[in-house]
Amino acid sequence: MKTHSPQRGIALFLTLTILLLLTIIGVSSVQTTSMQERMARNFRDVNMAFQGAEAAVREAEDFIELSPSFTTFPEVGEACQSHVSLDGNGLCNSEDGTMHWKSTDWSDGSSDYIQATTTAAQLGAAAGPRYVIEYVAKVTIEQDTLNIGNVGEGGSSGRAYIYRITARGTGGTNQSHAMIQGLYGRQF
Repeated sequence: MKTHSPQRGIALFLTLTILLLLTIIGVSSVQTTSMQERMARNFRDVNMAFQGAEAAVREAEDFIELSPSFTTFPEVGEACQSHVSLDGNGLCNSEDGTMHWKSTDWSDGSSDYIQATTTAAQLGAAAGPRYVIEYVAKVTIEQDTLNIGNVGEGGSSGRAYIYRITARGTGGTNQSHAMIQGLYGRQF
């Protein structure tokens, strides 16, 4: 007759250890996937906000190009004002160095900015893009000066008016925003 030696439980211990390792790997994979989803969503929101701000900049440039004269902007020291064709008080005079875009209330319902015609629905954004146009300076163009981009070429006045355009776009949520600022020159 054979006698059995007492079992030591090594198989149970190995099985539980392998099960614990598989659980740790599974939880880690779920966390990594969740993090990648959040990063992709944030990237999409930032991209959407940037596209909205870019659309607002293009609209502001078109407004400046189509303006019949410089007279659509207020005098130095006056409050920013609206134009007949624009929704909001986003036309400002910054000849004195004031940066009106810094004090602009960009929140919904404010009249400090101009609401772009590109809508939030077109972009899939939480809010539509908006912008402010500030007149900055008048530049005299001389024949022998370096003129990158040919600003003022072909006109007869020899003066170009420089504008600062500040645009703000919103992403898929109200927490994601992108701002773009640029200078635009036009000869009237």
